[in-house]
This record gives sequence, structure tokens and C-alpha cells, in this order.
Amino acid sequence: MGKPREVVKKITHILTPDEKAKEINFSGKYYGTFAEIGAGQEVARWFFQAGGAAGTVAKSISAYDMTFSNAIYGTAHRFVSRERLREMLDHEYSLLIERLGQERGDRSRFFVFANTVSARSHKVAGDGKGWMGIRFQTKPNGTPGNIVLHVRLKDDTNAEQMEVLGILGVNLIHAAFRHWRKPEAILHHLMDGVRPGRVEVDMVDFRGPIFAEVDNRLMSLKMVHLQLTPVALFSASGANLEAEDCFYGKSILLLRGHYRPITNFHLTMMNKASAMFRKDPANAGKEIVEVNEITMRNLVRHRKAGAEDFLDRVDCLGALKKTVLVTGIFRFHRLAHYLTQRTKGSVGFVIGVPLLSKILDLNFYSDLSGGILEGMGRLFLPGVKLFVHPGYDSVTGAYVTGHTLSVPKACRDIYQFLLQQGKIVDLAGTEKDLPVCSSSEILRNIRGGRSGWEVNVPAGVAALIRRRRLFGYRAQKGDRARKSA
Repeated sequence: MGKPREVVKKITHILTPDEKAKEINFSGKYYGTFAEIGAGQEVARWFFQAGGAAGTVAKSISAYDMTFSNAIYGTAHRFVSRERLREMLDHEYSLLIERLGQERGDRSRFFVFANTVSARSHKVAGDGKGWMGIRFQTKPNGTPGNIVLHVRLKDDTNAEQMEVLGILGVNLIHAAFRHWRKPEAILHHLMDGVRPGRVEVDMVDFRGPIFAEVDNRLMSLKMVHLQLTPVALFSASGANLEAEDCFYGKSILLLRGHYRPITNFHLTMMNKASAMFRKDPANAGKEIVEVNEITMRNLVRHRKAGAEDFLDRVDCLGALKKTVLVTGIFRFHRLAHYLTQRTKGSVGFVIGVPLLSKILDLNFYSDLSGGILEGMGRLFLPGVKLFVHPGYDSVTGAYVTGHTLSVPKACRDIYQFLLQQGKIVDLAGTEKDLPVCSSSEILRNIRGGRSGWEVNVPAGVAALIRRRRLFGYRAQKGDRARKSA
């Protein structure tokens, strides 16, 4: 036998921001405007420093003063907002075409890069945040495409936040020019040269004819998978949402599930919890956002199903006008931290007795140095409650509520304390309210062409599954015969 063949791994050089800026500057292909508000002009700076900027930069502008900014771009509701970013892109791109279209429109691919950002300062501590985007042509006189991001800057100093914003902007511009045919590759390259933990990109939106085939819901899923963000949020229509914009000042009621498919029991749990949640005096006068959450763990568990299965779940939730949250956060105490950072309103988690039993299990917190005590402290932040639907005790098999569950002796004092503090809220119900079959059984019946599954899911969802053959739906023999007749 000969020697085993050596496997040579190809080492790919990741271009630095300087190398990317040089490549663009000296290509002679791209020409446009940089408009930056907040956190300096860090993106434009890379292109000026790289040399050859005259071949790329038509204009660089920074309208810091609100009066100047409003006079140029219009009066957006907020200075740092998606609306202001859109106004900046619209205004600067129109100006670019108006002033340079005739002169060099046949030989240049025009672009506008814009950002509006609030970074850490002597007045404002904590994460920086803001919007950045690019509108760009892929050929001279071409119809432009748009990419918009929402970012959170996690560094401890203003200088570091400004630095990472500049790198991220260069990465976006370079990736848009080089990888626009493969939007996933754009996401892959956003963090080139950025240490993990410095920045989150928690929303991305691809628009324009060149991205007509892009499903922004799948891009949201990809962002969570790439750990660009712990969550992705989108509306019933499939539009990507930014979590803080959606949640700020509101109270949040969240139900986690597989949703393969969403069932009547899911709706029952949410409806019961919603009625209790809205009666809470803490929520008086507040808008309430009801969210259906799918964790990446649930998606990975069914990874063979792929993107199509994910979209089937989301389409069914969308048919019921549900807001969908995809997260890479499995532990509820981490999810509580994430949500309470984005709203001062209450947060309610809708769960069943089996999950409450896990939450009160010492082994559930083996990854925390403080164990269950630390876990409880991090979960039950001010305004956070569990809304528990009755079910069967996993130990005794008895039908129990959130207040009558049997828990390990070591956790009983903690459990009683949470009950006394009103942190665990019982949802009304009887044994007859529990589903007669599991979600997995419903899914098997859908795929097996067996009857009866329809009574366990909302009517609109059942019709959608049949019409579009979601989840591998197979028509029943009687249905097939009628169609062929």
C-alpha cells in the first residue's frame, strides 16, 4: 500500500479594510457618495487613507447638526432610524445621478453608502447602535440594489466603536460590489477582521431587482446561524424587523415552539396567557406584542428538512398574522436578558408544566457557576413572569398546574418563593383541554395522507397546508380520487 494521500487545506487570505479600499479605489469601476452621521466618518476615512480615493469618492458629507440634517434630508421622526437612512440614500443617490449621470453614467457604477449611528459618548453609555446601507449599481446605467443593516456596537469605548463601525462599513461596500450575486456570501464577509463580540448585525434587508430572488426570512435565519446576531425578527408579511424598534416601550408575550405546524393548542395557550397578561396592572396602557419564537436548536434538530421546512412553519404563522422570532438563545434566562434590554415593559413567557419542571431542575443550570440561584436571578428580572398551562407531571404522571407541580426537595423553597412573588402564573384549564395528539403525530399524519389531522390545526393553516402541500403533505385517497374525476 502506498502512503496515504496528504490533505492540503487551502488557506484563504482575508483582505484587510485597507486592501479592500485599495481594490475598490484602483478598480476604476465604482464612483459615489459617503454620507455618515454619528461616530465620525470612519468608513470614508478608510478610502481616503488607502490612496486613489479620487477614483471612487465623488463626495463625503457628515451632517451632524439636526437642523442641517433635516434641511438636507427631511424631518425623520428620529435622527438614528431606518427612516433617516432611507432619506439619506434617496437624496444622495438622486443627486449623484442628476449631477454626474450624463458626464460619467456610461462608464461608472454609481453608489451611495450611508449610516446614521449613535455611539458611546460622555453623555450616553452602553452599546452604540444605528443603521447603515448601500445603494449601488452592478453595471453602468443599471437599476440599483439596496442593502440595509441595523448594527449594535458592543465595545467599551467610543474610539473602539468608531473603529469597528469603519471596518464593518468597508466590509459591506466591498462585499456588495464583489458578492451581490450570492447574498449569503455578503453576510459571511461582514465580520472580516472583526473580533467576535464587538458588533451585532441584528437586521438585514435586501431590496431591488438584483435581489428579486432573495428571501429576507432566509437571510434572517442565516444571520442567526452565522452568529451575527442572537435573534432575527420578522413580521407576518416576511419583512425583517429590528427588535428594539419593534419592542421598545411595549410589553412582550412569547410562546416558544417547533410549529411543525402551529396547532390549536398553541393558540389556546397564547390566548389564555394573553388574557391574563393584559389584565396585569403593569401592562395598563401599554401596547403588547405577541411573539412566536423558534430556536435554532429546534431548527437544527430537524436540519434535514432544510430551508423549505423553515419557510413552511413561517408561512403558517404568517397566515395567522403572527410575529416570528428566530433565536440562537436556548436558555430562558438569556432570552429574558435580551428582551429586557430592549424594552422597559413586562415580559411573559408562555410555557407548559413539562418545561416548568425543567426550569426548576438543578441540572438545567450546570453551565452557570451560581447554579440554579444564578439562573433564577437572571431569569426573573423585574417584570418577567412565567404563564404556565396545566399538564401532566413528568414524575408522577398526575395532572397538575404550575402551582401544584412536584419539584425536587432542593428546589422547593425557591419554587414557593416564586409562587408567593407572583412570578409563576397559572393558566386556567382542565384535562380535557390538553391535545389528543402530539405535534409530531400531526406531522406524520400530514405526510402520510391520513385523515383527521385538520381538526388539530387552525382552519386557515389546514387550508394553506393542503393548497401549497406544506410539510410534505400528501392528499388523502378520497381527495386524490375527487381531483382526478
